Amino acid sequence: MTTSRVPLLLRVVIGTCAVVLPTAAALAANGDACPRSYEAANGPLAGGIGPADFGAIPEACPATEVATRARVALLIASTMPDYYGSILGSAMLRGRYQLGERSSLSLAVDAVNYRYVNSGGLASTGASFGPPTLAYHHMVMLGARAVSSAYVRLLLPVDTARQGGVRAGIELGGSFRLRAGARFAFDGGLAVTTTTDVVGGQAHARLAPAGLAEAWYSFRPAIAVFTGASFGVEAAPDWQLISVNPRAGARFALRRRLWLAVLAEVPVAGSDRTDVVASVFLGLFPG
Repeated sequence: MTTSRVPLLLRVVIGTCAVVLPTAAALAANGDACPRSYEAANGPLAGGIGPADFGAIPEACPATEVATRARVALLIASTMPDYYGSILGSAMLRGRYQLGERSSLSLAVDAVNYRYVNSGGLASTGASFGPPTLAYHHMVMLGARAVSSAYVRLLLPVDTARQGGVRAGIELGGSFRLRAGARFAFDGGLAVTTTTDVVGGQAHARLAPAGLAEAWYSFRPAIAVFTGASFGVEAAPDWQLISVNPRAGARFALRRRLWLAVLAEVPVAGSDRTDVVASVFLGLFPG
């Protein structure tokens, strides 16, 4: 990685966050921008094919909850010259704990990862655990209709799929939520992730900014749908577009503080050749 580019890229991402996130002067003093536990429009949901929730823009509002995600990602390239296909299945466990009015901790881990790969008729399978992530979130702006937060997330080097090396990472980012009337809400944010792979005593670093923007519509407080898109790029060591992912889904607030959600993503550009990613979430806000 070119060391002179990293500080510049970090400044660009942080500066962009400062412009995109709502300014404090534009917000009212009281804060009801955050959704209640009985509201379905409560996001965003962690998507993509990365480990656990690493690289996924989180919620802007602090809360205490536990959730699980079942995810399937398909890649089918059955024609020449590829003859290649893969199925990725995983089950993620994620918890958030609200430390105070403006801060929270989150912990997530892929409890089970299963991968099936078929390349030219040669098939392989494997199951693994990890890696986990640990994050601190802090609300920096709170108003009547808008809220924004900053966060730092660590990718911990615990992954049974990696036999010959380790990977660790850090993610810095910001997220926002904007209410527009009783039925509409907007979520989004920007982040930059840095991962380091250590293999055979050599370290290989990678810098990858990411972003998300989506809109929610609530038919009623317990039923909401959303649509939007996420993106990811590799900024170093080589610049390339990783993916542009249109996404859509629905979320339902159930009884006893339970919630259920579905999410579908279809990458349309970039080096990520995944055809479709589908996820089902089940969560609980403890009483």
